[in-house]
Amino acid sequence: MSEGADDDGGAGAAARSRGGSPRGDGFAPSALGTREHWDAVYERELQTFQEYGDTGEIWFGEESMTRLIRWMQKHKIPLDASVLDIGTGNGVFLVELAKFGFSNITGIDYSPSAIQLSGNIIEKEGLANIKLKDLNFLKSCGHPGSALEADLETV
Repeated sequence: MSEGADDDGGAGAAARSRGGSPRGDGFAPSALGTREHWDAVYERELQTFQEYGDTGEIWFGEESMTRLIRWMQKHKIPLDASVLDIGTGNGVFLVELAKFGFSNITGIDYSPSAIQLSGNIIEKEGLANIKLKDLNFLKSCGHPGSALEADLETV
């Protein structure tokens, strides 16, 4: 294995770089699990978008988005069905859903910079039917389902 190679996709290196040691469950803390990390990522991507028009990373890959949309079509998910993208990031999946005809779509993210970036990208694409909300639904209340009911009513 070459120097610096990491067989755990970089998560171990991120954890080690934070000086973390494994917890009782065997997992080391990782910067990827912190809001501060994602706020910094999306602040940089927002600045890059504003300066150069680059929408940023497709975190799970374009093929994953396409496969999910094909699955929705195969299972005849109505185009007006409510679709919620949790951890929407830059919103590119929302844009793809809208381009395929889905019309009742909402993206949530706990990073205000991600929501701002998503909004800018959606505006650039000329899409008006996508709703966005800055929301950490896991911390909104004790149970995610009730958090969604409570917080998304205002979307």
